Amino acid sequence: MQAIELTRHDPAGATTRFLRVRGQPLKIVTDSPGADGLVSETFSPQGMLGVVDSPHEPDPDLTIVDLARDPADIDELLREAAGAAVPGEYELTRHYRLPRYTADTFTVFTLRDVNSDEAAALIRTEGRVTIVRPRSNLGDRWLTRIIRDAATRIAKAEGSLVLHSSAFVHDHGAYLVVGDSGAGKSTTAVALARLLPSSGWMGNDRMHLDRRHDAYHVTACPLPLAINKGSLDVMGITGFGNWSVRAGFPPPDSDWDRFQGEDKLKLSSREVERHLGVKVVPDAPLAGVILPRVDLAAGYSLEAASAAYAAEVIARNCFSLDDNLYGEDWLEVPVRRPGAPPSLDAFLEHLAKLPVLRCTLGGAADVARLAEGVREAARA
Repeated sequence: MQAIELTRHDPAGATTRFLRVRGQPLKIVTDSPGADGLVSETFSPQGMLGVVDSPHEPDPDLTIVDLARDPADIDELLREAAGAAVPGEYELTRHYRLPRYTADTFTVFTLRDVNSDEAAALIRTEGRVTIVRPRSNLGDRWLTRIIRDAATRIAKAEGSLVLHSSAFVHDHGAYLVVGDSGAGKSTTAVALARLLPSSGWMGNDRMHLDRRHDAYHVTACPLPLAINKGSLDVMGITGFGNWSVRAGFPPPDSDWDRFQGEDKLKLSSREVERHLGVKVVPDAPLAGVILPRVDLAAGYSLEAASAAYAAEVIARNCFSLDDNLYGEDWLEVPVRRPGAPPSLDAFLEHLAKLPVLRCTLGGAADVARLAEGVREAARA
């Protein structure tokens, strides 16, 4: 059967690299230079989501093989699996279900991005997953996505608390920027990383927190920075029309010009460094929390957040064990060090020892005032 043949050997002439994911060894094989380059660009700098390059791993916990094939070959693979294995469904991402085909020694999963009709497949065998996907930009992204999914599953199984949050670093400490969609997390985090001394940007949308003795350590999840023109205006950034970005700009008829528009410019970590002039930091000890609201019609404000308000916002933006980021554990990622479930109550109790600030921003001048306020809070 074609599915079994594709999993027997690594492809000739492929690129092989080894990763350590939170200390667990993975082997990565791909026959696509584009996919290999995207892995390097995504997990940059080393340590994003606990992922680092390793010179060699003789006994990897999981091997991920990425094969670029013609769409007709992928369709044939899926048809063959549908006729020879038991059909079913699985949850690729939360609330997004796709076909799966289960046999005695393997399972074939249909891969399809929620925004595309382009079909791909993943074959899971013992200790190995094989991605079979088209030769396309979207196809090249599947390898990075599977590595990121595996790393997130390991982190959650080990007890990481995952927050819907951006973050920046000031004076070697990580400050979470937590808020609902549209609150201005990305704008605030990047703007402060640009303005504060000894600073850096950690990442967009998602942070992992691990309890270490009597403190928390923050690790960034390498998702693209999604930012709209309104956010660039708030930061006083111009000249972006000349930027060269991998994902490209929103189309001319999009609403990315509006502050809370759906269409946004997406920048990898390396593009954030290149175009925004911001150092990217993969991890740092937790030093404080910012709860922002960006409103172009409002005045500036900054105050210490009450414990009740902080708990309300953070609880609403916490990915709990019941709110699985990636649906069911269809990858069956092995975990060497399973940990206790994260405790939101313990995290909120710890925040009483740190600066937790609530702010409203209306423009670039307000961002500068906030930067000074953060410096004062850090010195207190």
